[in-house]
Amino acid sequence: MASNASSSSTSHPKTIRYDVFLSFRGDDTRDAFTDHLYQALLRAGLRTFRDNDEIGRGQELKPELETAIIESKASIVILSENYANSRWCLDELWLILEQRRKCNHFVLPVFYLVDPSDVRNQRRSFAIEGSKWKVDDVMRWKAALAKVANLTGMVLSGSETNFIKEVVDIVLCKLDLKQLSTPAHLIGMENRLEVINSWLKNEQSNAIAICGMGGSGKTTAAQCIYNLNKQDFESSCFVEEIGKRYKHGLLELQKQLLRDLLGGKEMMISSVSEGTHKIEEVLRMKRVLIILDDIDDQDELSTLLGANAFPTQSKIIITTRLLDISAWFGSISWRCCEHKLKFLNDLESLELLSWHAFGSKIPMEGFEELAVQLAQYCGGNPLALKVLGSSLFTSDEDPYKRSSMIEIWRENEFTEFIERRS
Repeated sequence: MASNASSSSTSHPKTIRYDVFLSFRGDDTRDAFTDHLYQALLRAGLRTFRDNDEIGRGQELKPELETAIIESKASIVILSENYANSRWCLDELWLILEQRRKCNHFVLPVFYLVDPSDVRNQRRSFAIEGSKWKVDDVMRWKAALAKVANLTGMVLSGSETNFIKEVVDIVLCKLDLKQLSTPAHLIGMENRLEVINSWLKNEQSNAIAICGMGGSGKTTAAQCIYNLNKQDFESSCFVEEIGKRYKHGLLELQKQLLRDLLGGKEMMISSVSEGTHKIEEVLRMKRVLIILDDIDDQDELSTLLGANAFPTQSKIIITTRLLDISAWFGSISWRCCEHKLKFLNDLESLELLSWHAFGSKIPMEGFEELAVQLAQYCGGNPLALKVLGSSLFTSDEDPYKRSSMIEIWRENEFTEFIERRS
């Protein structure tokens, strides 16, 4: 393989340009199956790379194809009759599997009118002639074919239209493209998430409650945890503002949870008790990540998760303003640990205030002392820092106007309060 392909695969991409890379043999499927699959992926909203230029036999993989593979989240490998006759296809396959090994790149093999065992054992059209290629390349390609044939894949049968829909559904479910929006300037978040990230790898308990007063960043922390870890689970769900929605739409909350955990499939449930039972079934069968935001009542928890614990590899994260909910889990048989979210320290508080007050990570000249006092006044509460900073926002570099803004800061009721206490 070209040396630049090997070097490209050793580093993680800084950006993701595509959701799916299509690897296929053009002579076999370009104008039929691959074209239909490509159009279905686009209709599903997936950014898909498909190369339209065939490379001649013996030529090396083009740099733009290497880049497209590295900058994709997933690859669909369409293994057709003449796939292994193309050095180009085999080099693509090798690089795709390297990305899978190094970067959590999802690979879905599609066996298009071929037997997976022929791919695995390099029989019939998948027998690679050693005399045509370098020995090292042949060994590398044979290992790649054996590896891809052992992955969970799709074998074409029945209606091609229905088969393509199944392929698209699998990719959509696996990629789980739902990303939660998080605020800008997540100051100190890495340190605040350390305990929860460690808990996710711990098999001792299935649930954790993130506790803290309003504005302390519980929901933001849960959103970050969700975005960073959901790809490690079979499916995931983030249910927001349960405390507000519980009394008026519990059945809808259950339907949302089931819909997300089942990859968008609608499940008919006619009662809350039936919904609880269905959720318990999913938790038994699948390894899922569930985040229940703003729980403030034990009944909300037991109705959504059930009252009886059972073996599961799923992880459940709860956010609540209540500082002690250990009694809840004793009564519903779920093992749970509590984590009280830390406030920001003085340096983090000053940086967050500065971003919202000045649009930079440090205070503007002339505001340094006042900014420190106001940051300390907020006690490390992120919401208080954002609100106060935004209310006093100034970015004017004109010395006269800046002097006027300093006076406005000094006259602010919070500053007066601080000065009276000092």
